Amino acid sequence: MSPPEPLETRVPLRLLFVGVDTALAARLAAGCVGAATLEAVDSAAAALERAAATAFDAALVQPRLAQGSGNALLGALKREHPAVVRCLLLDDGRDAPALAALENLHRVLQQPLDPAALVEDLQALLALRRRLGRPALAEAIGRVGRLPPPPRLSLELLRRTEDGETSAREVAALVESDPALAAKVLRLCNSAMYAGQRRIEDIHSAVVRLGNLALRRLVLAGEIFGTGRTRAEDPAQEALRERSLRASRLAARLLPGPRADLAATAALLAGVGRLLPEVRLPWLPAAAAEADWPGYDEAGAYLLALWGLPEPLVEATARHVHPGAAGESGLGLVGACHLAWALAGDVPLDGGWLAAQGLEGELEAWRALAADASDAG
Repeated sequence: MSPPEPLETRVPLRLLFVGVDTALAARLAAGCVGAATLEAVDSAAAALERAAATAFDAALVQPRLAQGSGNALLGALKREHPAVVRCLLLDDGRDAPALAALENLHRVLQQPLDPAALVEDLQALLALRRRLGRPALAEAIGRVGRLPPPPRLSLELLRRTEDGETSAREVAALVESDPALAAKVLRLCNSAMYAGQRRIEDIHSAVVRLGNLALRRLVLAGEIFGTGRTRAEDPAQEALRERSLRASRLAARLLPGPRADLAATAALLAGVGRLLPEVRLPWLPAAAAEADWPGYDEAGAYLLALWGLPEPLVEATARHVHPGAAGESGLGLVGACHLAWALAGDVPLDGGWLAAQGLEGELEAWRALAADASDAG
């Protein structure tokens, strides 16, 4: 993981609040003093006018506006100002219909909102953009025709299971809130990868069998690598999801112990940029006109940062193709991600990195682990 950017190098953020809740806008502005400036307007037309005049870093949009709609505004910002981070600001969950705008969103924010935490997350996002050295990264990803939606259920599941107080029945109810996702969880639970002697036919039993750690990964894979709810399954996306799950299992074996769950999640997410067909594979030559276009590793990392996922996952996604750039000693999180995807045949094995770390002697054992993971899947 890269060290955080020094505070003295951080530029105050420029935030645009669009909504009718003037009290909320005032609280956010007061909470951002010194770290960000916030300008508030109440209509879609005013927001677009201000966005044309000022290079805002992020827009915080409420669903209901004085004129126009939040959903339509988010779509317009995506078309006209793709580098702006687009956030939908919900009011204690009562604006669920606004989630129809997910394909135009980067983040869904729930109240109560911590201004300091929001600014910290956005600063980290801008720092990642600078560190990857792709000036056009934000605009390139912002123009992608259809971004995968933020993994809403996975993030909520993560929050609920962190304290260990949430019951299996409560977790099952959360998964069942999305029938298509519940069906995928059941199917995966009964696959050779996870199945035991008895076939599982209900979500509660699936939760008990899998446990919270495995379930979080399955839900995450279902949300991110699943297809639209009204269309037939895309075979290519289904294959990507299966390969991601297999890489996830392998990464946990490569990095056993307390970091196994983190390694499994990082490997699962490392291929997310492949869902963006407009980006290129990072090891293939780029045409001169596309020299600044991101590869799927960089694009995937930026997408995860947009969603607000933890930095170790973002870093592993960004560096898993070229692990030497991570500066790890020995086999760390990025290295485990690289090996999991390389041994699956999806990225070239970095022999130079392997030699520099003195790990060549482990390769045959790791190939055997990969073969075992493949047979189990």
